[in-house]
Amino acid sequence: MAKPRIRKAIGSADVAALASIQPLAGVESIAGVRVFDVGQGDAIAVLAKRGGVVAPVLRLDYGGRGGNPFPLGGDIDKRMPVPPKQLLMLSHWDEDHWCSARRGTLAQGADWLVPRQITSPRAALFSATLNNVRCIPEALVGQTLRFDAPNGDYILFEKIGSFPGRFAKDEDCNRSGVALAVVSREPGGTEAILLPGDAPFGSARIFANLARSRVRLRGVVAFHHGAGTHWTRATEQLLEHWPTCDLHEVVFSCSDDNSFGHPHQDRYEDLLPDAIFHRTGEIRTAGMQYVDILF
Repeated sequence: MAKPRIRKAIGSADVAALASIQPLAGVESIAGVRVFDVGQGDAIAVLAKRGGVVAPVLRLDYGGRGGNPFPLGGDIDKRMPVPPKQLLMLSHWDEDHWCSARRGTLAQGADWLVPRQITSPRAALFSATLNNVRCIPEALVGQTLRFDAPNGDYILFEKIGSFPGRFAKDEDCNRSGVALAVVSREPGGTEAILLPGDAPFGSARIFANLARSRVRLRGVVAFHHGAGTHWTRATEQLLEHWPTCDLHEVVFSCSDDNSFGHPHQDRYEDLLPDAIFHRTGEIRTAGMQYVDILF
């Protein structure tokens, strides 16, 4: 008989004024996203141009468990430096999406914006050590939220499912986390890069609305690291009919050697046959620490 998991609730306060968070203030444009090699897990930076220089302005996740390239905690800070008070959003509280922040030090000084979830005691304990952490209010679940750049580029995000309550026995963090889309108003048409965390594409209204608006697909960081987990017909239909850019890319953020069988690349090849595919394990072999998808 399987031993029941012990679960805890994230107890941080809600953010008081979401409109006061402006990670794109003063940027010239959104440049794209950077996907770091963290082995099995996700760590992503949204890149923007400010003063002619392209640099991270927002982080999504800061994980990496099996197969990570960080023998020492200081290696994490060198490879993925986070300036004090930079916004760090969490897609959900599974360990491979936040655990590098526990080993390094710089990410702990970020301003964390996170989903309220039932999760592991380790995650709840870590969240309680952060001085600057706030939860997305549950009243905003299912709503389209956004950060705007002065030039009209923007970041969409959505908490896709509700916190089931402090005394719930369990919660599927993949289905109650946060999904993001980074959108650039290019001269040739509006383009989007999808950052779903581990959530199926069909779960996020922001993705369906972008596809319905004929915003072209520039890139995808595959949900659940490219696994077949939670793969649905809704996901297939969304990707199958989504208008793509001439150059479009898919990134699988996973360890080359993992026990989960990630990624199932053929699923994406069937739906996006002209895409360029990247695996973080392969970029490490090539001597790279990250892969960029740029507008």
